[in-house]
Formats: sequence, C-alpha cells, structure tokens
Amino acid sequence: MAVLNSESKVLIIGSGVSGLSLAQILRKESIPFEIYERDDGTRSQGWTISLDHCLDRLFPLLPRDITSIYNASANNAIGLEDGMAFYDGTKHQLLGVVGNVEKGFPGHNICASRGRFREILSEKLDIQFKKRATKYESDADGVTVYFDDGSIARGAILVAADGANSTVRGQLIPGFKSTPSTSVAIHGNILLTKDKYAPIVANGHSGVVMGDVGLKFYMVVLEFYPDDATALFNWNCSFRSQDSYADYEWTQTATPKSLHEKVLGLIAHFPPFVVEPIATAGPSCVHQPPVGLFETVLPLQGLPRGPVTLVGDSAHSMVPFRGMGANTAIMDACDLGEALIEGIKTSAPILSVLKSYEDLIIPRGRQKVLESRATGESGDGAELAGGRLSDHSTGTE
Repeated sequence: MAVLNSESKVLIIGSGVSGLSLAQILRKESIPFEIYERDDGTRSQGWTISLDHCLDRLFPLLPRDITSIYNASANNAIGLEDGMAFYDGTKHQLLGVVGNVEKGFPGHNICASRGRFREILSEKLDIQFKKRATKYESDADGVTVYFDDGSIARGAILVAADGANSTVRGQLIPGFKSTPSTSVAIHGNILLTKDKYAPIVANGHSGVVMGDVGLKFYMVVLEFYPDDATALFNWNCSFRSQDSYADYEWTQTATPKSLHEKVLGLIAHFPPFVVEPIATAGPSCVHQPPVGLFETVLPLQGLPRGPVTLVGDSAHSMVPFRGMGANTAIMDACDLGEALIEGIKTSAPILSVLKSYEDLIIPRGRQKVLESRATGESGDGAELAGGRLSDHSTGTE
C-alpha cells in the first residue's frame, strides 16, 4: 500500500477557491503539487463570496508571502469592516446585521470579490491554464491524468476541484451527477453613485440580503471608486420555480431586457432602495447568461477507495442562501491540507488518509447543501443568515 512521503505529488484539477486554497497550503509546507485549470484565466468572476466560518482555519495555513486575503474586500481599502444587513423583504424590516466586527474578533468576516480573492490565492502559483482533464488511470503507485491537449501528468494523489459538473467525479462515481436546483438565478453588476448606495451599506458595510417565500435577493459591494463617489455592486435575484429546468433554459436565451423585467416583477414589493437602482440602470446591469444553480449531495456510503478525492463544489455544490458554499469549500481544503501534512510526517497510507478526510467532509457537505436548500424554500429572511443572527426580532447581532 502506497504511503505518503515528502515526494508525494498532489495533482489538483481546478483553480477555484478550494483548489487554490489547497495549493497554497501545500506550497507553504513545500509539498509537491501541480494545479490545472480548464479555462484560459480570463473568464469574468464578477460576483461575491462571504467568508467567516473558514477564516480561523485558513489563516494559519496560508503562506505569509502572498497578499492578505482581506485585500479582496472593498471595505478593507477604506478602513471599514465587512458586514451584511438582513431584511424581511416584504415588511421592509431590518432583522439584524452579521459582521461589522474588527479583524481577529469573533464574528468578523470577509465579503469579497470572488475574482479578487482568486487573484490573491493565485499569487506565486504556476497554474497551468487551458488544461481540461478528460480521464485518469490509477494503480498501486499513484494516478495518471490525461488532458484534452494530449498531455499527461503523474502524481500520488488526484484532487478534483473542478466544480459542480466535475469531470473527475464523473469517472470516480459513474452515473452520479449534480442536480439542478429548484431555484433559478438572475444576476448582474451595477454602478451606483453614493446617494444610491448609501442606504445599501447603511447597516451592513458590505450590503444587504433579503427574502420572501421562494425569493432571495442580495446586493453586495465589489469595489469603491476614488473618493467613494461611485461603487460597483453585485446583485443576485433567485426565485423558486415549479419547472426549474424550463426556467433555467429560458434565462440562458432570454434578452437582458426580458431578464431585467423578470427581476423587477419579482422584487417590486422589496424596499425601494434596492428596487429603484436596478430599475433605473435598465437591462445593462443584467449578466447574460446567468449562472445555473446546482446541488451536489454525495452518497452517504462514501467514495470508491483509491488515490482520488474531491474538494469544494465537486463534493457539495449548494445554492447561495446561507453563505456556506465558499466557507465549506475552503474548510475542505484546510482539512485535506492538514491531513496530508500530518500523513507525510507519519508516513501514513494514502488510502487511509483520504478515507479519514472523506468521512469528515461528506457528511458535513451533505448537511450544508440540505440546509441551504431549506433556506431557499423558507420565507424567513433571518434564515438567510445561516444561524448567525442571535436575535433577529430586535435587529441586534
């Protein structure tokens, strides 16, 4: 049985937040790895992620020679802490605020541009772009990965960080696929002047989240421009559908004008300070086509034994209704990174190290996916905070 040692190379397929986090953790410990990305590195990443649960795990594991991940936050540049205000969309009632807490204290968080976060985690990494994995072959000594350009790579362990529709997972678990969510998303970016964005960041420094039964909405700052006169915000409107496949297909071909009209119809009863900016901006603030929402609930019996494992969305893609997608993905990277570090120190068998890791992350991932789904179906706006509001009835933290 193959055991871990200082020469055990880790092959990472995918450069999303989990793959990059794992790569940096391994780089800090001088563990050999290679990281591959199917895209060319130019694809837009203009949406936001919210990080809190994972931060205490991630910070000690990251190398100190990269930019602080706090720099991914727009608020960091203007000396404010990140925080989100949660509203009842129908009653226009502030339910509470999560965050707005100084770095290093309980409750602090990072609301970040996903693109900027990935840029920071990409520092000092030799990411091999335009490398689409097509298949792998494993044996007693390791695993070989084949790419669509005819190249191959050889390592001790293969880590699938290639998203909800993972090619690697498709071979590892034949017939298993992520399922489309019953929620359909329409989203985009919007440039606002200070008089328009001030109410959005009046309570939570990063933006607002609100909901109604079967309807969820957020608007979060991506970047403040000089003198804070204008700011770029990312917004997302997700609605529960009786025929999500048909509605998703419609969003992929609908014009920005049609998508814009759909959003305005859905959020018409929400507070004017979020409705009016989108109405005024017109169809130009809508991204076409929208990103599809998928859910990944792995089988409880676990993964087939071998030198191949999963992290992030390949293991547990979820709807973005509790702020746990990126948090859970990064915790996977931390758990796997720590397991490999310790396994190398003790010359542990690779298969036993991966099984222990999977025994931890599969139940956790399933739980987070199902909790996020339930929140999407709930009419309680406080549920969107994922249990982070201690007393939403009084609007306190």
